[in-house]
Amino acid sequence: MFEVSIAPRSACHLPVFSITIRLRVSELIAKQGKQMPHDLAHLRTIFTSALAADCLDELGYNKQVLAEDIHMLSGEGIMLGYAFPVQVEDVDSFPEVPYVGLLKTIDAIQKDQVYVAPTGRTGKAALWGELLSTACNFKEVAGFLGDGPSRDLVRTRAMGFKMFGTGSFPVNINGRYEVVAHNVPAVIDGVTINPGDLIVGDIDGVAIVPVAAIDKVVEMVIEKNSGESNFRKAVREGMPPSEAFAKFGVL
Repeated sequence: MFEVSIAPRSACHLPVFSITIRLRVSELIAKQGKQMPHDLAHLRTIFTSALAADCLDELGYNKQVLAEDIHMLSGEGIMLGYAFPVQVEDVDSFPEVPYVGLLKTIDAIQKDQVYVAPTGRTGKAALWGELLSTACNFKEVAGFLGDGPSRDLVRTRAMGFKMFGTGSFPVNINGRYEVVAHNVPAVIDGVTINPGDLIVGDIDGVAIVPVAAIDKVVEMVIEKNSGESNFRKAVREGMPPSEAFAKFGVL
């Protein structure tokens, strides 16, 4: 939706109008199903999962963090990107042509997206591996998030691709899971993950920022990061922590 206001600039001349157009991002997202881009490269220098979780709490989103056993298996720093959830189904036989649905999703995923694979924690096989990481690393995909194990950790760690899950397991996905759809809502640990949600993962865990809250959370994280920097400086210079908290409002 656009808001347009029109007002004459001069009553003495032919009407010259100034037009102000304001884009309501949240409404566009709801209608178009996509998130307007942010400067993720910059945000990766200040975002943490803890900051995101704190901001989500303040906004009333208090169940947006995945269980503590989902952790960083590969990579360093922060995984920050837009959710690309897929639908995974259990299977009990080997298809004539393997990996059909999986390869479609690898072709479809884009830069700065996070591949999200929910299985209901069935743990039948590794959900991710080195060759998938290689393909996505080339495309500048932000990372992988699953609710089960992955494999090829040594090689994936060597390339630095960010991979989150519950652990490692050498069993192949073929004949055990089938990817049947992508860019569809997913659920991990009771948290709904929609296409375009902002995934924030680091060594502390994973927080999911809903599309509708991204702009506000980004604004709050920037503010909180500044406050935390001021808090650190103040206590290092001798200010009592209680006084620093009262002044900067962060802890």
